[in-house]
Amino acid sequence: MPNPMQAIRWNKQMNFWCRLLTSIFLAGLAACLLLGLLEPGRAQAQTPATYTVQPGDTLFVIANRFGVELADLAAANGIADINLIAVGQVLVIPGAESSLPVIAARPGDSLADVAARLGATVEQVAALNQMEPAIRLFPGQPVQIPPGAPSDTELRFGAVTDVRLPGQIVQGRTGRLAVQSSRLLSLTATWNGLPLGVQPLSAGAEGTWQSAFLPTPALLGPGLFPVEIEYTASNGVVLSRTFSVLVSQGVYDSQLIELPDDKGGLLDPAFTQPEIEKLYALWAVTDTPLLWSEPFSRPIGLEYPTTSPYGTRRSYNGGPYSSYHAGQDFGAPAGVTVTAPGDGVVVLAEPLNVRGNAVVIDHGAGVFTGYWHLSENFMTPGQRVAVGDPLGLVGTTGLSTGNHLHWEVRIYGVAVDPLQFLEEGIGDWGLTIGD
Repeated sequence: MPNPMQAIRWNKQMNFWCRLLTSIFLAGLAACLLLGLLEPGRAQAQTPATYTVQPGDTLFVIANRFGVELADLAAANGIADINLIAVGQVLVIPGAESSLPVIAARPGDSLADVAARLGATVEQVAALNQMEPAIRLFPGQPVQIPPGAPSDTELRFGAVTDVRLPGQIVQGRTGRLAVQSSRLLSLTATWNGLPLGVQPLSAGAEGTWQSAFLPTPALLGPGLFPVEIEYTASNGVVLSRTFSVLVSQGVYDSQLIELPDDKGGLLDPAFTQPEIEKLYALWAVTDTPLLWSEPFSRPIGLEYPTTSPYGTRRSYNGGPYSSYHAGQDFGAPAGVTVTAPGDGVVVLAEPLNVRGNAVVIDHGAGVFTGYWHLSENFMTPGQRVAVGDPLGLVGTTGLSTGNHLHWEVRIYGVAVDPLQFLEEGIGDWGLTIGD
């Protein structure tokens, strides 16, 4: 007969192993259920919907378009004066949500592993999930992914064989989109809702490249923003894909500007709106061929310093800091010569109420430069200019508190950092075509 003490020990051991196996089984079952529930493409995460202000928009029109109260829209975006919104400004739409796909982390995954499988950058995925890029994930942990991110490295987009985008764009600077296709396509593209001017780059044995700029206003981001590409296939079916680009934080100061009494009326929207509409009609042209390729030259001598940099948040006469400085100001005495930074065509040369004596140059592909407050200009519309050609003389005409040159770069109407154009030519926008 078995020893009673041995039987007791044997029963205790069996109970222990049964409990252990049951715990392992239940843990495995829970993990399987979690992984099944978080299967790619089935789960969705909710984030606020946004809208990029377009030329001609008003806050009232945008509120009506989305069916929200004007006061709620203004409050959600910290807008004190409903007449002060800028093209390219990104507005949060209260009460509206957009869905983002979610996947489940695999055992041993880091955030970098997930990003690599998606064909995204770890910075993009980290920003979207508000995580540190080096973090490790537990199995089954839900991870939000950029909209349109592929589950592998193969691009499935009809005749489109390659899409190049920058990993990130610093707030206020400009990136570039390039699309390769097996045949020339009539592509349309938007950048967070802003229509892009897509232009052909080159054609070869491997297909055709087309390109567009990604202008980033100084008030945009930081965060992930969508690039949508669309075309109609030969069978009449419309194909589209959405990609994401990370906009990272820029560093900008704030400035309080006190206007003299005799110029304070220049801030009245009734006075400024016709001038804005006139300029945006010029900046809307995107079909001029690209006329420059090398970095721009400085439009004024090196001895004249910056007095107000691009992107500075501005308050006029104690009002809210609801706008930013759209260009680069150089302090110089009256009469100093201003020169063209790159090849182009003059599309405006006349006195304006706010910007004073003004010259605008079209450099092609939706890129324009502007020169404000001149005491004199030497240009006529339609005139071709080359690097170094004299445009006019420094002055203080229009809405100006002293002699200086205001130099501005606009892409599709969006004011971007001009200094980037002094550093980079057309081939230096985060892309290497044909590598």
